[in-house]
Amino acid sequence: MFYPSFRSRRRQRLSSLVAGFVVFLVVAGGLVALAVQYGLPSTGNGHSGVTATASPSSESVRPGARMAREAAERFVQAWERGDYRAMYALLSSAARERIDERSFVTRYEGIAEEMGQQAIRITLGEPLPGTLRFPIHVVRETSRVGRLEEDNAIPVVREGDGYWVDWTPSLIVADLGDGRVQWIPTVPQRGRILDRNGRPLAELGLVNKVGVIPGQIQNEQQLLERLSQLLNLPQETIRQRYANGQPDWFMPVATLPDPIDPALLEQLAGIPGVVVRQWPERVYPLGPAAAHVTGYLSEISAEELQQRASEGYEPGDRIGRTGIEAWAEQFLRGRRGGRLVIVGPDGRERRVLAEVPAEPAADVVTTIDADLQRAAYEALGDRVGSVVAIDPRNGAIRALVSSPSFDPNRFILGLRPEEWQALNDEQRRPLLDRATQVGYPTGSMFKVVTMAAGMEYLGLDAQSTFDCPPTFTLPGSSVVWRDWNPQGQGRLSLHNALVQSCNTVFFQIGAQLDERDPNLLPQMARGFGFGSETGIPEVPEAAGLVPDPNWKLRERGDYWARGDAVNLSIGQGFFLATPLQLADAYAALANGGTLWRPFLVDRVVAIDGTDRVRAEPSQRGTLPVSAEHIAAIRAALRDVVARPNGTAFSAFQGFSLPVAGKTGTAESGQETPHAWFVAIAPADNPQLVLVVMVEHGGEGSRVAAPIARQILEAAVRNGFFQ
Repeated sequence: MFYPSFRSRRRQRLSSLVAGFVVFLVVAGGLVALAVQYGLPSTGNGHSGVTATASPSSESVRPGARMAREAAERFVQAWERGDYRAMYALLSSAARERIDERSFVTRYEGIAEEMGQQAIRITLGEPLPGTLRFPIHVVRETSRVGRLEEDNAIPVVREGDGYWVDWTPSLIVADLGDGRVQWIPTVPQRGRILDRNGRPLAELGLVNKVGVIPGQIQNEQQLLERLSQLLNLPQETIRQRYANGQPDWFMPVATLPDPIDPALLEQLAGIPGVVVRQWPERVYPLGPAAAHVTGYLSEISAEELQQRASEGYEPGDRIGRTGIEAWAEQFLRGRRGGRLVIVGPDGRERRVLAEVPAEPAADVVTTIDADLQRAAYEALGDRVGSVVAIDPRNGAIRALVSSPSFDPNRFILGLRPEEWQALNDEQRRPLLDRATQVGYPTGSMFKVVTMAAGMEYLGLDAQSTFDCPPTFTLPGSSVVWRDWNPQGQGRLSLHNALVQSCNTVFFQIGAQLDERDPNLLPQMARGFGFGSETGIPEVPEAAGLVPDPNWKLRERGDYWARGDAVNLSIGQGFFLATPLQLADAYAALANGGTLWRPFLVDRVVAIDGTDRVRAEPSQRGTLPVSAEHIAAIRAALRDVVARPNGTAFSAFQGFSLPVAGKTGTAESGQETPHAWFVAIAPADNPQLVLVVMVEHGGEGSRVAAPIARQILEAAVRNGFFQ
């Protein structure tokens, strides 16, 4: 009877033991899980390389998850400030085995550079459910593709007592793997600079490039020595220019003018690895004849790259420095586009990260007439001076020449040190635009201002008469002012005083104006546009100088004297004007009184033919002279050329076109004066005002006037006048 009862109790005990063991297993397992989850110490020691992957948890408040997040945060912070070495210090042992610190830093730096990365911002999220992978949103601001955004994740692992980033290359850029990031640019062709008839002043042409194909070099030292000798370049400069090329790449090292000296070409061809090819490049068909109009290009500096990084410039890019090249840089360069891609070791594209279309460049159509520009340059020759030709009907510049000039093609070909030194010569200063940037005494060219002031303020007219003695002296003064004719010119009307350019008549008028009010003559000069910039937008210019009593007291610490007015009456003393200002003033006389703002660019034309910019003639003032008095001055200017007693009659005798004009001979502080001439053509229907200025050239009638005639003859031959 008792046996069954015993078996039952035994069965109960066994059941209890089994149940207790199950409970033990459950509790033990739970404790192990909790140890891992809460980051309790394991058998590993520090960053020893013994890896224990953390159990999944999404509860960031727990100690282990918090430590993991802190590791991810430190990684992100170092990344944002570009401290790649600090990032590397946070990597797991396994990650360190995959890449060394130097390679790690180099890879991050290289990819940032390839992207044109300017800034990076990273948002760190909560770990993905069941993992220690922390999502990140990466925003890169780049100069190449603008804003580049992507989502990624930072994997964190536990090693010993700490947490580390289990880095792979794809953490730099998603899906990078063993590939690389590459920028494949699309560079728009630089826009053309054209004359008013569509003829090129700057365009894409062909030049001769001397290059090296690295894989064909037989004796590098011999190649360097020979090229250095033939091209006048340092050996290290040559080597650097081909050092990064692939074996079969053509690496340009120098540009040669066209045509190439056959002897030089033969010597270059005899060097293994050296090849001469025609290469598309910026060319300036008129060369030095239009250099101050077009300007030139040169390589952008490192400082400029930093300042203009957002505009998409790259190392090695050329940028406009002066003239239209500088003024229209934003239109002429367009904007480069391209593709940012991941490329595998085999060179094949794996993924396009971003693509930006290139913005085509625009053409700039100038107001310049290429034939007239060339004729002006050739007529001036090797003299130091300038020529300005302006349309009096709207202010459009038809020719703008400064001499000595420079060849903008040389900047493309590459300037030698001696060439750069010559361009910066303190005496000749070929980069200086003498037509707009230099103020000169104008001599008799100013007499139209004095004549206008005499008629407006003193009640004179063209028939008012004066004695023209050989000398003039102010009462109580010992200073003697002289006429250009040592015998004097007798009794003259105001009309003939301008025609014959009698100095002493204008001395008298200047003294009378000063006696009435010392500010009258300076006031009239400013009314003609002198003493301030014309406002031409495309090139730099000087303001010139109109002296008056306030200026002299302020700048010289001295009082105005009547002798100052006498000097001013013939454009001497302190008075200074640029050839452009003088051309604009005479253009106002030619058109009846309107002072236009001169301009060089007519329009900027997009690739589709639409105008992005179109110039509108802009009036900057009106001569403070009545129509009657302007007509009287113009009549006198006509007789300067047309009448035998006119100072320019000899220079234009027999010329086919009726011309008005004025000669000027200005004291320069040196023995030889400046020579001036202004021509208005045709005299009865003005389409062109032409100013010729020759520094220390001598008499205007003998030097400047014949140059003006030569230019106008070319204009007639080329059908300029309609």
